[in-house]
Amino acid sequence: MAPAQFFSHLSAAHLLDAPLPARLRWDEVHVGVRPPDRAPRVAGVVGHRLAGLFGDPILIERLTVVSPADMWCQLGPSLNIDELVAVGDHLVRERGASGRWLHQRLPALCSLDDLAAALSGSRHVGAGALRAALPQIRAGSESPKETELRLAFVRAGLPEPVLNHELRDRWGRFIARLDLAYPAYRAAFEYDGRQHATDPGQFAKDVDRIHAVTRLGWSHDRFLAHHLQAGAAVAVDRARERLIAAGCRP
Repeated sequence: MAPAQFFSHLSAAHLLDAPLPARLRWDEVHVGVRPPDRAPRVAGVVGHRLAGLFGDPILIERLTVVSPADMWCQLGPSLNIDELVAVGDHLVRERGASGRWLHQRLPALCSLDDLAAALSGSRHVGAGALRAALPQIRAGSESPKETELRLAFVRAGLPEPVLNHELRDRWGRFIARLDLAYPAYRAAFEYDGRQHATDPGQFAKDVDRIHAVTRLGWSHDRFLAHHLQAGAAVAVDRARERLIAAGCRP
């Protein structure tokens, strides 16, 4: 790549670990430049001449990538509204660290204000979907399935949950981080991926964790992939029943 070139669009999304649907093609590389440079014309490469970018490209493991906020806007033609919300949630959340910094939180890749500024700064294909997705993005969601569950709850008329709520006991000791929580009703709802069932160590931790949560007087419901089918109807019904029993009137 020439010094002025950078990865963009779906290639940038891949390098930023954005949650993308399996239907998207990966047999082409997207590379952008800013005017007056010319977009590359090479076999296997989709070149883009990009004016009006919000931010400067960033480095990811020595690869130059368009800014996260600009990348989100570039996905407008490729993703539906819910998929754009999931990518936005991924970009604006704090991230878990690795290695010896495992228990620290790393800064978000960008902010909601960055996404809004990138969207308003120039004309984008798919701008309607982007504008519809923007107000639904939240900083606390840590997985696409958490995003899907939250959107299903809110669209069904349930109150908006607190995302990744830190539950502590009366002495301030940390008990658990709860995916979707309603502290006023002591109700927690979580999505469990396949690793929770296939990893014996993780499964044992989950059992102890749920016991610790319920000892504090909280209800706790876990959902799996099949509970999110048909618009997450099963999960929504179960959550509504739990909240009504706790005194909520959704």
